[in-house]
Order: sequence, then C-alpha cells, then structure tokens
Amino acid sequence: MRLLPTVRAADGSRGPTFKSTVHEGGDDLVTVLVRMFRENSAVYEGHPEWFREKSIPLLKTPTANLGSNGAPQHPVKRKSGGHGPTLEDEVAFLLNVTPEDAEVDGPFSPAEWWNEYLPAIRRWECITRTPAPIPVIRGPRGGVKINPRFVEWMMGLPGGWATEVEGVSLNEQISRIGNGVVPAQAVTAFTRLTEAMLVDQEADREDVQRVDVDDILARCNALLAEARALMSGTGSGQ
Repeated sequence: MRLLPTVRAADGSRGPTFKSTVHEGGDDLVTVLVRMFRENSAVYEGHPEWFREKSIPLLKTPTANLGSNGAPQHPVKRKSGGHGPTLEDEVAFLLNVTPEDAEVDGPFSPAEWWNEYLPAIRRWECITRTPAPIPVIRGPRGGVKINPRFVEWMMGLPGGWATEVEGVSLNEQISRIGNGVVPAQAVTAFTRLTEAMLVDQEADREDVQRVDVDDILARCNALLAEARALMSGTGSGQ
C-alpha cells in the first residue's frame, strides 16, 4: 500500500520540486499532489500552457488564524520581520485585482487577476468546475482584505457553505473555513484507506477459508482411516 509523504512545515512555503530530495529519494507531498493532478490529462485538454515542467507557484493554504492576523502586509515586509507571508498577504499584494473589479460570468475567472498563480488557479477551476471568486474585498476601514468566498472556493467547498451562515462575521467565516479540511482530499483519503482495508480483509478471509478447508480435509482423512481400521478389525473377527 502506497502512502502519501508526511506533511512538513516547509510544504506551505513553496511549490513542487519535481526532484527526489526527501523521503529516502521520493518526492515531497507538494510534488506528489501536483503530479497526481498532472496525470489527469482531461484537466489540461486544449491548454498545453498549463502543463509545465518547472515549479508551479501555489498560494498559501488557508489557516484557522487567517482571520485574526491583522491587516495584510507585503510578503517581503512580512519576511523581513521573521515571519512567513499569509494567504491574505499574497492576494492583497501579489495579484492584479482590486475589490472593484467585476467578476466574469463564465467558466473561468479573468486571467489577468492571477499573475504567476494563473496555472494553479486554472487547474483548480477545472477540478471544481467553478470559477474562482474575486479574491479580495474592501474592509470596514477601506483597506483590502481577503474575500471569504475565495477561501471557501480554495477549500473546494460549495458556495455559501460557510459564507452564507447567518450571524457569522467575515473573520469568523475565514477562521472556520481554514479550520476545516478539503472535502476532495478527505474523500480520497478515506476511499484509499477503505480500499486497502478491503484488500486486507479479503486476504484474511482467504487465509481463514484455506485453514478451514485444510482442517476439514484432515478430519475427513482421519474419519476414513478410522473407518478402514474398524472395517479391517471387523473382517478379521469374522
């Protein structure tokens, strides 16, 4: 049974490497997941520019504390303070989009929004069959904040799953979304674990059946031997 590589702290700060550098020569988790998506050729049909051998930049993973980190900062400034940039830092400063931009009514979001993250966004739009929402909104004081609907989309949740719950603030929405799991990943994990469990159970049943048959044959042979001995003894007595 093949297992996914263990997640590491560094996985959240870079894209795939496509080189065997960790896990005893195997790929790291980020690279394994990207390779899995690349194997689905239907996702890239008609778009060879999305299929690249170099690393694909990925946005940061949503986290539970995303809604309580304060105002976004430029990733360079955040790093200079000894901290890693957040998803909100990236969408607020590294994308070519403003809260006032109009969303396009179509299968894909506007390509000009995403800069270097376009291949990753397109890939997830193909997988979820849902265009990415505008990633930023205006905060109460007029600043740029991450759009909870975009975080919801990144996690692969149905639209409104957390963002249309009555009485939940924007920051609480982001925190609850970031504290959850990606349903597609959970389903994949449970499916593969269940398949592996069924294979093991089938192997155990085969072992039990084999033992039972051997036991039955042994008992039959013993009974036949006993019958022959009785018959032989009866014949000599007559």
